[in-house]
Amino acid sequence: MVTVGVNLLWLVPGVVGGSEEYTLRLLGALDQLGADDLWLRLYGGPDLFETHPHLARQFETRVSPIRSGSKGMRIGAENSWLAAVSRHDDLVHHAGGVVPLVRSQTSVVTIHDLQPLEMPENFSALKRRWLGSMVPRSVRAARLVLCPSEFTAGTITGLLGVPAERVRVVHHGHEPTEPGVLDDGADAALRARYGRYLLLPAIAYAHKRHADAVAALDRLRSRFADLHLVCTGRPGPETPALERLVSDLGLADRVHLLGRVPAEELDALYRSAAALVFPSVYEGFGNPALEAMARGCPVVATTAGALPEVVGDAGLLVPPGRPAALAAAVARVLDEPGLADRLRADGLVRAARFSWLQAGRELATAYRDALEGR
Repeated sequence: MVTVGVNLLWLVPGVVGGSEEYTLRLLGALDQLGADDLWLRLYGGPDLFETHPHLARQFETRVSPIRSGSKGMRIGAENSWLAAVSRHDDLVHHAGGVVPLVRSQTSVVTIHDLQPLEMPENFSALKRRWLGSMVPRSVRAARLVLCPSEFTAGTITGLLGVPAERVRVVHHGHEPTEPGVLDDGADAALRARYGRYLLLPAIAYAHKRHADAVAALDRLRSRFADLHLVCTGRPGPETPALERLVSDLGLADRVHLLGRVPAEELDALYRSAAALVFPSVYEGFGNPALEAMARGCPVVATTAGALPEVVGDAGLLVPPGRPAALAAAVARVLDEPGLADRLRADGLVRAARFSWLQAGRELATAYRDALEGR
């Protein structure tokens, strides 16, 4: 049996967005597979294991002496504490996109996307300089580079010049769930609270373009008097501007910014939504689209990044940055019950192609190949 250390010092609970869900679900799938030749040892901050206590029940864990609040201290811990405690591991998986300068063993790295290099305007000058230096260096240092989509794989090979044989796609999956709407009582309760609504589950980062969803609602407000927009996900950098826009357009009674909600509540919101609206201009994968399809929620998204790869023809895709096109696609779903039913059915079929267990197998294969030098 070989030991694979997994660097999770970068994973600040509730802050890193979809990368948190992806990484933890993927590790859970690997545990469920019961790969007898691989022993996983997780390295993370105290707040990670406090927020996700199941990790200590599933895996051997090592707790960093620092909490995750200071990025500088996390980087310092990666280059000192982590290098020391992982020195006997056979392989170390740096799951947050950066291989530390100081490391003790053969590495693989997960690059979730290359937005910092392709859309640097969305990041601070300090972060641009740091990632602009460290990401290219990390992919050179790693034996294999893992990523969640063919889109991201293509950007890694094209933008960073990494040979295709050193890049492995490990897709997102979804938890098995019964499709369909809620029972009548629960559905009625949500409709009484939010009306007929569109759902946008994402932290308010610039590339998610919440403002485009609000602008689309503004275009539709007179035609669909009962239509609302429900946004979930913790506040982000764009939240203050979003709140001002909602107020300026007089939509405060029709746009609901709920913040982060429990998984059970989000599941219910998906099932009762008229549609998922996802106006993002950059996605390394686009997990909300997969979550919506798996629950029978029609998807209206953009053609940005990996979204066409995830959605296929099971949703309506429009050019990014075009609120008018987004509004027109939403209107079609609302006006055409047959189309909405077709999207629900096709979405369920499409979502079934993405399995966490298959993703776990892809990860295990990547570990074995890296250990064997392939």
